[in-house]
Amino acid sequence: MPTRRLKRHKLVESLFFLFSQEYDSCDCQSIMELEIPLERVFAYLQAQLSVSYSGNQWIFTQLRNYEEDIGSRLFEKVKKDDGRLFLKLHPQMEAFSQKRHLYVSQKIKTSNGLYDLIVNTLGGYRSGEPVKLLLGAGSTCYHLADILASRSKDDPLHYDIYTHNISIVNRFLETPVNNPNNRVFCPGGAIDPVTNTIMGSYKPMYGQVAFDYIIQGTSFLSGGLLYVEQPGEVDIKREILREMKGHKVLVLTGHEVRPSVPVDTQPFGRLTDYNTLVISNNKERTVKNIDQMLLEQEKILTAEILNWNYRIYRISSC
Repeated sequence: MPTRRLKRHKLVESLFFLFSQEYDSCDCQSIMELEIPLERVFAYLQAQLSVSYSGNQWIFTQLRNYEEDIGSRLFEKVKKDDGRLFLKLHPQMEAFSQKRHLYVSQKIKTSNGLYDLIVNTLGGYRSGEPVKLLLGAGSTCYHLADILASRSKDDPLHYDIYTHNISIVNRFLETPVNNPNNRVFCPGGAIDPVTNTIMGSYKPMYGQVAFDYIIQGTSFLSGGLLYVEQPGEVDIKREILREMKGHKVLVLTGHEVRPSVPVDTQPFGRLTDYNTLVISNNKERTVKNIDQMLLEQEKILTAEILNWNYRIYRISSC
């Protein structure tokens, strides 16, 4: 018998997957531009979860209650002149609790690519000795941590996780996670509530660690240069690139690539500072800025793995 109602967190999760799916097939450059008709929302929930709704008030009440619980706005209701209702994302998505939901299907695809890269590269000969990962701020790194935590009891690899990402630390502190297989290290410093990160120097604690993988995301990629929205993050990311030793991986979901940077900030690095690029893949993707970037940077990018869900490129420095 079809489910009559969804729990609030499941409803929110499903709606963000819908926005990610719609973004992949539309010609808009940002997911924030999307306005989805409510009838499309109903049809999606019916097709994906066998949930039927006869009206809209229950959905909007559930969304409002969820937003009150987390203390952040996620959605907006838009009413057109003809009376039709649309759902869009709240225009101010700055807190980590909001941004981790954006482009969620793309982030999960990229994270699965990262996990496969780690396991396929190190799984054959690293039994016993922990894999050392430095995970940066940002929600794509969080989704990778979520995969590692979810599979910790069955994963043949053990991990030493080094991070200033508070959400990653919290994920590994959850009760079901097999903590003896995964150790988490973090630097000291002040906590930034917007990015949910510890703003402190990595070098004193991690400067002598030989990392297997150093994984970072970015807010913007423009002209081969990398930028972040929060000025306080620039020094941290720059220190990781210049001072930390290990194979450096840049992760993108696609929306970060811009013809120009919409914030006043200095670049923390460039594409060629990294050894590997991992991006999400979707065969239905409408051509966007990331496709143009791949063409512009084809001299330094060599495709190594083209998966149904992700693409992995080797980056050369010339």
